[in-house]
Amino acid sequence: MSALFGSRTMGWASLMSALVVAIVMGSAGVASAGNSDNWRHDGMFPFSHHGAFQGHPGPVGEVQVIASGLNQPKKITVAPDGSLLVALSGDAVAPASCTDGTEQSCLDDSGAIVRVTPNGQVSTVVGDLPSVSSGGGSETSGPPSATGPVEALYQNGCLQVLFQNTGIDPTTGQETYGPGAGLLGDLVQFHTFGGASTKVEAAFGPFEAANNPDHGEGTAVQNGEPAIDSDPYSFVPYRGGFAVADAAGDDLLYVSPFGQISVLAVFPTISETAPPGSLGPDQTTPVPVEAQPVPTAVAVGPDGALYVGELGGDPFQAGTESIYRVVPGQQPRVVASGLTAVSDIAFDHFGRLLALEIDQAGLNDPALAGSGLPTPGAIIRVGWNGEQTTVASTGLEFPTGLAVGPGNVAYVSNFGVVSATGGPDGVSGEVARVLLPR
Repeated sequence: MSALFGSRTMGWASLMSALVVAIVMGSAGVASAGNSDNWRHDGMFPFSHHGAFQGHPGPVGEVQVIASGLNQPKKITVAPDGSLLVALSGDAVAPASCTDGTEQSCLDDSGAIVRVTPNGQVSTVVGDLPSVSSGGGSETSGPPSATGPVEALYQNGCLQVLFQNTGIDPTTGQETYGPGAGLLGDLVQFHTFGGASTKVEAAFGPFEAANNPDHGEGTAVQNGEPAIDSDPYSFVPYRGGFAVADAAGDDLLYVSPFGQISVLAVFPTISETAPPGSLGPDQTTPVPVEAQPVPTAVAVGPDGALYVGELGGDPFQAGTESIYRVVPGQQPRVVASGLTAVSDIAFDHFGRLLALEIDQAGLNDPALAGSGLPTPGAIIRVGWNGEQTTVASTGLEFPTGLAVGPGNVAYVSNFGVVSATGGPDGVSGEVARVLLPR
């Protein structure tokens, strides 16, 4: 992949392009645990070590990297023992026959779930998980991104893993990469009691194809994007089952304890303005559009309600995204607005809402045309009165996951669309920590 980064400028602009592909359209510097039928729980073998950071968190708001060499880390959750579960979506290494991400050769088994201790020790929980590269990459299209495992957590003594999808058959909702990709777009339970096995808790593609809850809303559909699409991107235990945010379906779904899927909320489009040329060479004036909401994060608040953060769709105008409060049977209500490209949300130990922004200038960040890093992301704290305070920013680059652990310490997946090798200036996927203010 290093050949794709001919210059620093092209490298960072290409990474933002990969970020859009990985989230809107649809690892590892750690050892594999064998094929998915023989995965091992992290307690069964010693840690491997990658970039451990010894000591305590630094000053409030300072970003400290505790682990690196990770393949495109996405969401983070805190395990019962205080360690972190991190989903690695894959290494994005595409063979020459994988040209645009649709060929079956784009599929490999580089996805993984890893355990990271607060001091940066990394071990594989389960490896050899399906991952799809977006394509071979080029100087114009940017490096391939990986789509695969996106979030994992322990529930009821089992490991639950949510898988993204790159696209579905609009009639059946099935993924299109064959038997080896059977877990894409699903919520899957891994357990070892009585022998290692997996169980598909819910398949979101077929539900989307049969129901299409948002009815293909948004200007993007009018401009050629599929009206039926599914890309589950975040989940949380809720009422004995799970609440799941489908980034491409623009909805929040509920998976019952028996695996039945129902709709909790459908989110409205975002009114934005497409700059000249963004909709094609014939567009010479700004055009009003209805961008898709692209929900990328869900969390349960201290009040028991669900909270959902949105990334927002093309043209990715800064300051137009929101966080919604969802109560079943009621319309979603905005609790924070004026945010930009929200990739994750969480609550601190005092019950205050935190929003993680990928890039404070948006996914069309003008800084990408320069010679340095793009505008940093940020952790934004939303007070009870709605006031927004930036908790951390410097050092957050393409952050994709956020969790709060013991001691009111936030953990962030940093460089979430960068693989273990080949990133500009030698960067790789990271996990960082930030001490939150009281």
